[in-house]
Amino acid sequence: VTHPHTLYSYVQATPLWNYIEDLRANYNARSWDTDSCGLHVHVSRSAFKSGAHTHRFLTLIYKNPKEMMKLAGRKNSRYAQFSDVYKPDEWGIPRFDLSNKIRNRHYTERYSAVNTQNDYTLELRFFRGTMAKAGIMSALELTHAATEYTRNLSLADVKLGMLQWDWFADWVATNNGIYPNLYIKMSKIQQVSLVNREKMNA
Repeated sequence: VTHPHTLYSYVQATPLWNYIEDLRANYNARSWDTDSCGLHVHVSRSAFKSGAHTHRFLTLIYKNPKEMMKLAGRKNSRYAQFSDVYKPDEWGIPRFDLSNKIRNRHYTERYSAVNTQNDYTLELRFFRGTMAKAGIMSALELTHAATEYTRNLSLADVKLGMLQWDWFADWVATNNGIYPNLYIKMSKIQQVSLVNREKMNA
């Protein structure tokens, strides 16, 4: 568990990376190759300028579940569900619905891909555990990139389809200097299999 930092301060946090490497090398600590670990990233609610911004952020994540799961390195799990935003309508047909996450957040599922029950943060729970700096940084970069990408999108942008994966991927590529680990991982996403751990760990 780390204290709140900016993305840049994580890049510069040499003692943290040395400590993690020490745990791996000298204490046989494991994270990726076990079913008991996950990587949770919290982003402050104050990072979002409005409820609409939060809605766009959540929509980006939940409307692109396959790509998010491939980046995260694990499938939809009971600890980090992507399916909890689909509610049956009057005909029993599942419909995308973020209302419990935005307005009634204490009535939503804690074990969600994004847990919105916390008072001060949104918690991204869907990352597979890792002790690799590049893997941890790519999770932090994804969180930061999703927050910044959705910050100033207009309703017209959303209607145009800018919450679809390809738009976001292009934006990350354009900003690859800010998100180098995420950019590299995203460039391999077509080769990633959620069955083949070796490819997932690439």
